[in-house]
Amino acid sequence: MKLRLFSLLALAVPSVTLLPPREALACGGCFAPTTETTVVNAHRMVLSLSPVQSVLWDQIQYAGDPSEFAWVLPVKPGATIEVGSDAWFETLDAATSVRITPPNSMCASSGGGCGALGSSDSAGFSDGAFGGEQVTVLHRGTVGPYDTVTLATDTPGALNKWLEANGFGVDASTQPVIDAYVEERFDFIALKLQPGKDVKEMKPVRVVMPGASPTLPLRMVAAGTGANVAITLFTISEARLAPEGFAAAAVPHDLLAWDFASQDSNYGELREKALAAADGGRAFLTPYAQQGSLFSPVSSSAAPFGVQYTTSGSTTPVDTIAAAFVQQGLANGEAQDTACAVRFAEIAMEGRVVANPCPAGVRLDDPSCGEVASGQIDARELACRPLDPVDPPLDDLAVAMVGLHPKDVWLTRLEANLPRAALDTDLELIPAKQERVDNWLRARVSVHAEVLCGAALPLVDGDRASRTRGQGTLVGMTLGALALAAAIARRGARRFASRPA
Repeated sequence: MKLRLFSLLALAVPSVTLLPPREALACGGCFAPTTETTVVNAHRMVLSLSPVQSVLWDQIQYAGDPSEFAWVLPVKPGATIEVGSDAWFETLDAATSVRITPPNSMCASSGGGCGALGSSDSAGFSDGAFGGEQVTVLHRGTVGPYDTVTLATDTPGALNKWLEANGFGVDASTQPVIDAYVEERFDFIALKLQPGKDVKEMKPVRVVMPGASPTLPLRMVAAGTGANVAITLFTISEARLAPEGFAAAAVPHDLLAWDFASQDSNYGELREKALAAADGGRAFLTPYAQQGSLFSPVSSSAAPFGVQYTTSGSTTPVDTIAAAFVQQGLANGEAQDTACAVRFAEIAMEGRVVANPCPAGVRLDDPSCGEVASGQIDARELACRPLDPVDPPLDDLAVAMVGLHPKDVWLTRLEANLPRAALDTDLELIPAKQERVDNWLRARVSVHAEVLCGAALPLVDGDRASRTRGQGTLVGMTLGALALAAAIARRGARRFASRPA
């Protein structure tokens, strides 16, 4: 009889630990003077799409230590800028990262920053002497630690001069890009860190735009990047989405190997090669796509009894991404309690649409908000109370759901490592094949499998050589060897669950 440790391994691994926050800053196009050495090397973005609105969250990672910060994003007219939560990106990133589990096994009994501003001494904005009459300031304000301004112009070159006059280091290669967005009738949101604010205080920024706009401004993203820029994009919509005009990279699952000595896999190496080989790096990988996973529990072949999420600062696992988001917000001091998670569970299978009763740019807890229509879900019910009443509510999930029906929503993760030359066009998202993609993968090949059993003969499912060597010896497997293998498997799974593969 052939016995396996499949059930033991499955019980040991279905827990995702949300990692501590990584330093990341919101960024559209980043501008640095020639004296600044910081380079943008990665972007993380979330795009929520509905017929009512489009919401873009954007964060970067960088090499260097910038002391100041400048950001410009082209937007459709009517856009508003708001502050987001750290918990939003932390939760989505950890919950959808690829997780590799070891092969089924047993033992036989025998033996970035965006860069600095220019030379301007002031972190605020002025109309300036250059282009001031040709650039219209639509709105000025403060969002979190940022001074923000929304701009419009129909004169080529005027915005470039305005940006330079206000301390944004626009190089010659970026000026035509900005002029192209001007010609396409985009407005612009510009942002600076307020005087005296430290880089570590920066919060994510989200931009809310009216109507469905499935486009990301990659041409502007090119500002401030090096030879390559890593992109992680989460899409939230009523369909699985994919980039148009980019190749679809795929990691060969048959080559996935697990090293029992280091308790690690070769997934990272395979992923890097797959992205580089597809159309010269002009490609995206889809490691995760699931319908309903924001509010409902999910299972996988590696976790058939359900995936559990454990956030930093808590040892209590939860079974949905929405609940993990609230728990992470509580750990970060961005939420008062987890009471709103109860409402998230209630709407998991709702066919009603989520509606926002507040005017554009107004917080969901503002008394000026009105009422939603009959048969709609009030977005305010999905916003969690902040720890400090003066802070905005933990409402990223609520804002992302406006215009969507909870039961129909897909969460998709897309990844790329784009060469700078691939940032010559904006990213258009289109419906993809509506198939689920599981981020829990089981390795097919074993390395150093002898670590499992010591002198005993290891038998690893998926590794043909190991399985062949062990034929005929499995019947004598002892309970002691089985217990040892299970203990090692659980120890490895716990180590693995603390970080992405």
